[in-house]
Amino acid sequence: MKQADLDYFKRWFKEYIAQYYELPGDGIKPILLKERHTERTCIEIVLVGRKSGLSDEDLLLAETAALFHDIGRFPQWKRYATFIDSASEDHALLGLDVVSRHKIFAGIPPEERELICEAIRHHNLRELPTNLSQRQYLFSGLLRDADKLDIWGLVISELEGRGNLVETLTGYIPISNSFSRDILAELMEGEVPYYSSVRNRNDMILLRLGWVFDLNFTMSCRLVLERNYVERLCVHLPVRSELQEVKKYLIAYLKNRAKDRS
Repeated sequence: MKQADLDYFKRWFKEYIAQYYELPGDGIKPILLKERHTERTCIEIVLVGRKSGLSDEDLLLAETAALFHDIGRFPQWKRYATFIDSASEDHALLGLDVVSRHKIFAGIPPEERELICEAIRHHNLRELPTNLSQRQYLFSGLLRDADKLDIWGLVISELEGRGNLVETLTGYIPISNSFSRDILAELMEGEVPYYSSVRNRNDMILLRLGWVFDLNFTMSCRLVLERNYVERLCVHLPVRSELQEVKKYLIAYLKNRAKDRS
């Protein structure tokens, strides 16, 4: 794959999503939200990939995967007016349908095409399958990290009052002083919580915090620490001793991961 291929993909992406700018009412806002998320995820994946020692050729593949990872969000919103997969369709599979129908990757080698498509397929799963090849794991893991890094920043901006699209992202979630003990237990066991356990905003924040256990690259852990994502999320939780313990545990986990030389 060459830089010219990526340049073509970027032009195609812009032309493709332009059709969704014409959606009625406030339909443009969710479209712009996902367009900008895509742009930032591309930046994140190149940052993490370069710091992790990927070759220039692999960085092109990684950025292509990031560029198309949420392409399914646009038809999803047009058809269902939601980004909630459980209330519509799996947006990763919708995205694979888009690239397949339009034969976007017809001009690149089959092995590169497969790596990109598998990364898209796996980016929104709770965890990666265990039967991936080393190369599939590399690109799928990198995309998942980059996606999370930007979503954390977006969620924090919303919580800090610099946005107004929380319900667009997650659907309506009630605000409460309570939180799920099941989610808390999963976090203290080093596990990523299940969406099915989420009942209120505190639960959703805790779930987002649990994503740290799914980070695949040392550089990703370092960026979470540098950006103070854990602290900036935890400040929006109730002041409870058990939640403070979770915060300490997460930061200690990240610091330990950040020591790796990989």
